[in-house]
Amino acid sequence: MSASRPKHKTTWNDYQERILRVLNHIQEHLDAALELEELARVACFSSFHFHRVFAAMTGETIAEHVRRLRLERAALALRSGVQPVIQVALEAGYEAHAGFTRAFKSAYGVAPAVFRRGPEPAAQPAAPSGVHFRPGVPVTTFNTQHITNKYMKVLTRKIKPLRVAYLRHVGPYENTRQTWMDLTARLSADQQVGERSVFIGIGHDDPAVTPAAELRYDACITVDEAYVPRPPVGWQTIVGGDYAVVKNCPVGEIKDAFQYLFGKWLAGSSRELRPAPSYVVLVDPRNVVPPAQPRVDLHVPLMPKRPGPKAEPMCIEVKTLEPQRVAYRRYTGPYHGAYQVWQDFAAKLMPDGLPRKDSCFIGVPLDNPKTTAPEKLRYDACVTVGDQYVPTKPLRVRTIAGGDYVVVRNCPIREIASGYEKVFSAWLPHSGRTVRKAPSFLVAANAQEGIAPTFGITDIYVPLAVARKTPVGKRTGRSKI
Repeated sequence: MSASRPKHKTTWNDYQERILRVLNHIQEHLDAALELEELARVACFSSFHFHRVFAAMTGETIAEHVRRLRLERAALALRSGVQPVIQVALEAGYEAHAGFTRAFKSAYGVAPAVFRRGPEPAAQPAAPSGVHFRPGVPVTTFNTQHITNKYMKVLTRKIKPLRVAYLRHVGPYENTRQTWMDLTARLSADQQVGERSVFIGIGHDDPAVTPAAELRYDACITVDEAYVPRPPVGWQTIVGGDYAVVKNCPVGEIKDAFQYLFGKWLAGSSRELRPAPSYVVLVDPRNVVPPAQPRVDLHVPLMPKRPGPKAEPMCIEVKTLEPQRVAYRRYTGPYHGAYQVWQDFAAKLMPDGLPRKDSCFIGVPLDNPKTTAPEKLRYDACVTVGDQYVPTKPLRVRTIAGGDYVVVRNCPIREIASGYEKVFSAWLPHSGRTVRKAPSFLVAANAQEGIAPTFGITDIYVPLAVARKTPVGKRTGRSKI
């Protein structure tokens, strides 16, 4: 991808892969409703913040991205000259010819009928991500050059819970002045506004997704624990915990700050978002209610920090495994779509108390994509289970054969082909070993407990025939994965 990679490459790769899964899912389901919650599940993100992450990393909201792809598909259909324009409009999601014509002309500069007659190649609409509609072609990369290059210092802070009194404003965020004045007057009359008061604004909706007239904003001021406000003022507790904080940010740069946080800092930070609202703290509320030239401290909620796997260079070793009993579910189709079976698989395991803390996530690709058609590729999503586990349909149980394996450790998922190349072209010819007739498999090296793996960092296992002499490379004793 185009932008330089942040410090934590493992997390950056994970975020890229998760967004790539969504981009491919959209291309493959362009006629579907494509609900936000569904796309968030595909990416293993909380739906609470997913739209901001997607927009920050691709440069388009989900709605903008889908609308552009449908128009690009419509352009191809128009050039084919087969379907009537109204049918093309309907398949692009427009109920009226006039609406489709306006949107198409805005994207391509001419009306659909004129475009159909044009002999010259059509220029595609601008796309910040560089992703265009290409039927049957997997999306393997996207640009991130659109992310702001302005450096912003981001701090991580543990914030205590805050009890606040608030008034809700519904409408454009820039029209909150009267709400702030009303709240301040009411709380001042109750002697709840002082030098230690904290003025907080909570924007519940993303203006890139929600119509301006429906945006919800809470103007909040911290109050005493015993204070009970009188209607229409209400009270709430802002949840404490870890937050990413951008201090002293001009209000006019909040959009850039969110893009930097969600598109660059977060993807390189090793942190995950918590499903709770972001909020801003007014820097100097004494002079500004609301401030004429406001500055705020932006707070974005984070999940508690968890120790992650230490990033290590890719390496090769020989390992002898015990047989592994696994529950599995089979997926058939292009390998880049295998994430779909992982989502469903993890949900099916939960009633049985799986996966456990010591469970291993294993992906078994059964066919060679160079010789098998994409729609016929078979892939088994597997989780290690105990001997007593009894599967319920549609899950099944199998045993992955034990024996010697050559293992490529710490392989980024985008470099799987390179990992296999290292085994078959570099290591194997000089090892004195031969490959055993059995499937190779992939083990998620950075899976988290109870979460369907992203396979951002992967260990590749290739089965070896019984050794006739001491092989080249490190060898360990018999073990589990």
